[in-house]
Amino acid sequence: MVKFLTSSITVLVMTIATIQAQTTTSTTAAATTTTAAATINVKDYPTINQIPPTNSAEVLAWLKEIDLTGAPNITIHTGQPPSCPNPPIADECYWTCDGCSSDDIVACARPNTWGLTFDDGPSTDTPVLLDYLKTKSIAATFFLIGSNVIQYPDTVKREIAEGHHLASHTWSHHALTTLTNEQIVAEMKWTEKAVLAATGLRMKYMRPPYGDINSRVRFVLKKLGYIPVDWTGDAYDTNDWQMPTMSEATVISTFTKSLDTYAASNKSQGFYCLEHDLNSLTVGVAQKLIPLGLAKNITIAPVPVCESDNQPYQLGGTAVIPTLSGATTTATATATISGSVTGSVTAVSAGASSTGKSASSSASESRVSQGLILAAAGLAGLVLA
Repeated sequence: MVKFLTSSITVLVMTIATIQAQTTTSTTAAATTTTAAATINVKDYPTINQIPPTNSAEVLAWLKEIDLTGAPNITIHTGQPPSCPNPPIADECYWTCDGCSSDDIVACARPNTWGLTFDDGPSTDTPVLLDYLKTKSIAATFFLIGSNVIQYPDTVKREIAEGHHLASHTWSHHALTTLTNEQIVAEMKWTEKAVLAATGLRMKYMRPPYGDINSRVRFVLKKLGYIPVDWTGDAYDTNDWQMPTMSEATVISTFTKSLDTYAASNKSQGFYCLEHDLNSLTVGVAQKLIPLGLAKNITIAPVPVCESDNQPYQLGGTAVIPTLSGATTTATATATISGSVTGSVTAVSAGASSTGKSASSSASESRVSQGLILAAAGLAGLVLA
């Protein structure tokens, strides 16, 4: 936990710095960004990188749609990230402090599979990562910060068009156990609104910033229809967020040891590890880590493929939901996009195995292989590596 708290502070500084830099180099608060899906007017959204107010007309309307009575009465924590309570709070099930994950997803359910995920984007460096993933025919889950979505909606749209999966990382990247129930709703729903405007899709999965989640936070998230995805423990933290304090060489050598340990296990489950498309350093090292997994014949997949989820988004969007079907361990699977497009998708599977669950403080990402996620409109198929 000491490692978690120290690392989380570093991530917070990096995230805020990056978001502030993006704010000054992108659209101004009054600017309007147009995509094929919709028009996003930045001034219609809360202040970037700030907890949204809970007394706005939008949030009040969202609160009327759900019933928060019955939420666990757990003390709201303080700090960014918060310190672990001492003594621990009974029945809090606080993942970052006591390792209690409840029914959060902490490991890829598919054997021998690396669930490839990237947090904190989109950023100005995300397109570079997308270019690389495209050359490798790899799909990932991107846990998006709403404040960044309204600045770079075209990048989000591209992620969908190229077969990636979108999930939430809240509006402002604040630790959720430090927020009220109403503030959690505001953080999630504003991000949902931004992604919906950019893509027409309503997200279903989320990752709590810093992995900061307890029973109260889970209660609110479930009321909103979200499934938390944590990660498979410290061993699968790539530590990319520590650069440049930590050298790239150290990041690579440390993660190589984790992959070696995994490859020597029975691999009955897969793993999720922590990576970011936050800046050029994290995007650069990702292009060196991914080949290490491929060299060990580890399949790479996004979250819905890991979890065999044929409906990776919530209902209520305005676009056709990309669906996952026929995700098997055979070399070829047939995929269908909501009855409109059918294609034959080749998946290069890499064997069968996995690691067990681990609750700690770092996360993992997913990539497509034994199955498929098809892009939303008109994409017939995706060759999976």
